[in-house]
Amino acid sequence: MKKQLKQLSLFAVLALSVASCAPVDNPVTPVTPPEPDDTARHTIIMYGVVGGASDPQIETAWEIMKPYLNDRKNVRCVVCYKYAKPKHFEGKYAKPGDLVFFELTDTTDLMKIGENYAMKWSDLALYEESTLTSIIDLASTVAPAREYTFLTYGHGGGFDKDVDSEKDQRKAEPATNRAVLYDEWIGTPAGPEAMNMYEFLRGINNSKVPHFKSIFFHNCLMGGVESVFDISLFCDYLVVSSHLLAMNPAPIRQFIKATTEQKDLKTAYLQMLSSLSPEWDKGYQGYGFNGDLKLIDCQKLLDVIDPAAKLTNRLIEIYPTQSEMRATAMVHTYQYYNEKNFYDLEDYAAQVAKYTGDSQLKTISAQLSEALGKAILGRAEMHFSTLGDLPKFTLSVVLSSNKDYQAKTAWDYTFKEAYEYTNWHVFTGFGDWLNTTRQGPRDQRKGYQGQPVGQCFNQ
Repeated sequence: MKKQLKQLSLFAVLALSVASCAPVDNPVTPVTPPEPDDTARHTIIMYGVVGGASDPQIETAWEIMKPYLNDRKNVRCVVCYKYAKPKHFEGKYAKPGDLVFFELTDTTDLMKIGENYAMKWSDLALYEESTLTSIIDLASTVAPAREYTFLTYGHGGGFDKDVDSEKDQRKAEPATNRAVLYDEWIGTPAGPEAMNMYEFLRGINNSKVPHFKSIFFHNCLMGGVESVFDISLFCDYLVVSSHLLAMNPAPIRQFIKATTEQKDLKTAYLQMLSSLSPEWDKGYQGYGFNGDLKLIDCQKLLDVIDPAAKLTNRLIEIYPTQSEMRATAMVHTYQYYNEKNFYDLEDYAAQVAKYTGDSQLKTISAQLSEALGKAILGRAEMHFSTLGDLPKFTLSVVLSSNKDYQAKTAWDYTFKEAYEYTNWHVFTGFGDWLNTTRQGPRDQRKGYQGQPVGQCFNQ
């Protein structure tokens, strides 16, 4: 099923060509070339954005990482990041605007990373899919491995209707992106330049590593179904968060340590998640929100599709007679990030079942909960909201009124057009529900009306 969905995704979302081969009478068994002598069990490719202000953090993080990277047959780590543009940060290790690429080992000298591989500001931009492809290709050549993890470290924004459409791509300059990556030192009148989901996935698909063992986002708001159902077709395991992440690199440090100690990647991730506190918590002191970092089994995630499609259909069926109760349910659904319409999917299904009293929705809610529970293998939780802890986190889903859903964006296409590019809509039809419901997120100025709040900065 996953192969069929990926082919559908490539056709419907990425517009990538799929070559077909005619059968031959005497097929030749392909010969597998021998592995290079320096082939590792696992290579981690780190890709992201940092500035001079991050140097102390990098020094601390990498000094802790380096002792675990002394066996090149086991785990290797290749790092690519962009240094700050002039007048923003003055860093130590490269010139402003340089893109630096190096392997992190137990003998890496940070003062010399700019000598290893550096490119000028005008040459490469992190948000360009061709840059992403070239870095993956280079990393797989420099540090070949039997398995790869792609790890991003930067800013994310979740699904964004103002960027996530391939119609007239880059005709206008985006202010935000679907959580993949900002190149925050290339400015536009609307904000930093950014990579959208389609550029990100094409960059991977066109590389020498078109499928990763895992993709790890140390980026905010990546745990939305509109994002994970696209990304999950390109990896076996996915690490994401639906909330805002602090710049604390503890998850990366713990991941590298666990990966070197555990031969099984799933076991390594679970070790990482169990090892984050109390160090990780320190990065969130003073923040007034709840959240988590979670590990997803991409194969099991496919089992969420059927109950989610049933949820969509049933909501549309009962809406004419249950609109008031449906609106009440949304007010009481946990919202991940109050500045965007990201709501917890499992909680939403449970609340509409509760407030409508519909027997079919109760069954669907239970099925959805079971599927999400099996797909989400582990998590590290944070509970810092002054409004209390939340018992469970799943994946976020976009909710909006049909009026907003049908409205045009600033770039002359509609929210609806952008949403229907996502695999989540292709697989479940959820956009049909957004095109139906008149209820949208409540006005923040009127207070929270009993809704459990995850991240709030205007309490």
